[in-house]
Amino acid sequence: MRLFTLKDLPLSIETALTVGAFDGIHLGHKALIQETLKTAQTLKIESALLTFDPHPRKVLQPQLKLKLLTTLEEKIKLIEKEGISNLIILPFTKSIAELSPELFVEKYLVDMLKVKTIIVGFNFYFGRGRTGNTELLKRLGEKYHFSVNILPPVKIGNRTVSSTLIRELLLKGEVEEANSLLGRPYSLSGKVIPGKGRGKILGFPTANLFVTEDKLLPAQGVYAVWAYLEGQKYQGALNIGTNPTFGEKSISIEVHLLDYNHNHPLYGKILEIHFVKRIRAEKKFDNVEKLKEQIQKDCKQIQEILCHL
Repeated sequence: MRLFTLKDLPLSIETALTVGAFDGIHLGHKALIQETLKTAQTLKIESALLTFDPHPRKVLQPQLKLKLLTTLEEKIKLIEKEGISNLIILPFTKSIAELSPELFVEKYLVDMLKVKTIIVGFNFYFGRGRTGNTELLKRLGEKYHFSVNILPPVKIGNRTVSSTLIRELLLKGEVEEANSLLGRPYSLSGKVIPGKGRGKILGFPTANLFVTEDKLLPAQGVYAVWAYLEGQKYQGALNIGTNPTFGEKSISIEVHLLDYNHNHPLYGKILEIHFVKRIRAEKKFDNVEKLKEQIQKDCKQIQEILCHL
C-alpha cells in the first residue's frame, strides 16, 4: 500500500475512490473498501481511500472531546490489511471544513485524486456544514465525468453498523456486541510503564499500560483479553479503573498475563490488547484478602473463557 499526504498530490493515476473518517474500520467500512477493490479491478484502475487526520469531529466539535476507536497508526494498519493500493491522509482543517461541497469535489477528488468512480455510504455528507449529500455527489459526478456508487447500510441483526453505535456499546462494556459490528476484536496498544507494584504483592503481577488519551477505553471493569507481545499471544485479565479498594482516583489500565513467565520484566515493551468479554464491573472490596480472592476467581473464569475460543 502506498501512503500519500497533501504534499504528494496530485496523483498521476485514475482511481476508484472511497472517502470517509473510517474510525474503527468496522463492517460498514469494510463493505466500502471491498466494493472499491472490486470496482478498481473491473475498471483496471487503482483503488484508493481518502481519510482525514485529525477526525473531522475533533475540528468541528472540539467541545465533545471525541475518543477514537482507532488511532491513525491503527487505522493505517487495518486499511492495509484490507488490500487498498493507495491511502491518502488529508489534514482536516477549518479551511477544508469551510469549502463548499462543489469546491471540495473539484479541488480534491477531481484535480488531486483523479477520481474515475467513487464509492460511499448511504449517509455520506461533505463540504461546508455537511451540506453535500449523495444526490449532489451524483450531479457533480455527471459534471466531472465520474460515476457514483452508493452502498446501503450494513446491518447485524436489527442494528445498523456505525462508529457511533460501537462507541456506545464499548462505553457500556458490551465488547462482544461491539466486536460483532467491528468484525474483529476491539483493540488497543500501550507501552508498559511502572505502576504501584500492588499486583505483584497480591500475587498477580500486572503490566500498567500507557494509552494515548485520544483512544476510547471500554467501561471500567475486568475483561478477558488476548495480549500480544513481540509476536506471542497470551491470555490476559485486564482491569480498567481507579482501584477503589486502595482509594485511587485516576484511571489505570492493568493487565495480568496468565501464561507469561513474569521473571522477564515487561517495562518499555508494547502490548497489543484484544478485548473478548467483560466479566464484571469494578468493585471496592472491604480488604485486600477479599480482593485477592476475587482476582483468583476472575483469572479462573477468564482462563475458562479463553480456553474455549
